[in-house]
Amino acid sequence: MGDIQEQLDMGDFYLIDVKVEEMANGLGLSVIGLDRDVTALSGGQRTKVLLAKLLLEKPTVLLLDEPTNYLDVEHIDWLSNYLKQYPHAFMLISHDTEFMNQVVDVIYHLEFAKLTRYAANYDKFLEMADIAKSQHIDAYEKQQEYIKKQEDFIQRNKARASTSGRAKSREKQLDKIDRIERPDEAMKPTFKFKDARASSKTVFEGIDFEIGYSHALLPKMSMTIERGEKIAIVGCNGVGKSTLLKTIMGKIPTIKGKTFLGEYLFPAYFEQEVKAANLTPIEDVWNEFSSLTQNEVRGHLARCGLKNEHITRPLSMLSGGEQAKVRLCKLMMRETNWILFDEPTNHLDVVAKAELKRALKEFKGTVLLVSHEPEFYEDWVTKTWNVEEWSAKNA
Repeated sequence: MGDIQEQLDMGDFYLIDVKVEEMANGLGLSVIGLDRDVTALSGGQRTKVLLAKLLLEKPTVLLLDEPTNYLDVEHIDWLSNYLKQYPHAFMLISHDTEFMNQVVDVIYHLEFAKLTRYAANYDKFLEMADIAKSQHIDAYEKQQEYIKKQEDFIQRNKARASTSGRAKSREKQLDKIDRIERPDEAMKPTFKFKDARASSKTVFEGIDFEIGYSHALLPKMSMTIERGEKIAIVGCNGVGKSTLLKTIMGKIPTIKGKTFLGEYLFPAYFEQEVKAANLTPIEDVWNEFSSLTQNEVRGHLARCGLKNEHITRPLSMLSGGEQAKVRLCKLMMRETNWILFDEPTNHLDVVAKAELKRALKEFKGTVLLVSHEPEFYEDWVTKTWNVEEWSAKNA
């Protein structure tokens, strides 16, 4: 009986209602509603439910794969604080550098076919890994120089009777050498959006309009988007950011009010959640750009950081980041003057994220971006719309 009681206490059995409420508030599930049918939730919302369920179990080893992907800033902060106080071990995969700096003290890095352990946060790891990489390259080059000298000696002396013994001896030594892996650079994406002709001065205008489906998600609003503006739409999940984006571009109708789109618009829309097809990336791109040769398609995909092993496998078997690169590839193959992106960085690795940021900075057209990562957009957007504040003012 004592053991059972101890297990109940350790599992917070008597505090379960309090803990459920804490998780719901911390991860933004209270806004969604705890009585909602899970099958009616979006993929991101279901991911939050699974994360909350896992944290409530409080396992002795917690494994998290990209836990911040569908979390807003305040919920990432909550998760950071939770993990800092977590009584057991946890291991995570993440591309969120700020989050990693907050919560991890050990990093395992896979490079040059070798897994290396660094006792550091992410920033310190970068410094240490850079030194290790330089040392690896230096050791590789020195070993290659040594191998070449030995092979030259063997080649020159193997056939001569007087020196063949020494040549064979060196050949045996060379066979036993522990060869250092060649330091191949990881493929880095190169993102560039093709500029279409300039749009009209006003890209979008909305007058006293409401957005939503069966009921309004946000209060009545009026707004204008001018050519060349780069706007970040922020706010907690479920408040209506994605719906606003779709309404502005005309994918869903308004509930009330009037909206007008400008002229000569060539939009590029990156949707947050897209079900992966069973096509390979080559087939997927070819379906939309059938006039291209296979080599041209391969070239476009390679520039987005995708190797042959990625582009010949079904999209459904690729990681979220690899799928995102295929979708970005298709968008960049068309001329555009208006980019509408819904959480494009969710699955992207650090290098791809930095490259996308650079490309959006350079883009001459109009940008409308839904994002929960201030470090991604803060230094290049011209405006920030906090949808949460709009709701609060009319609460």
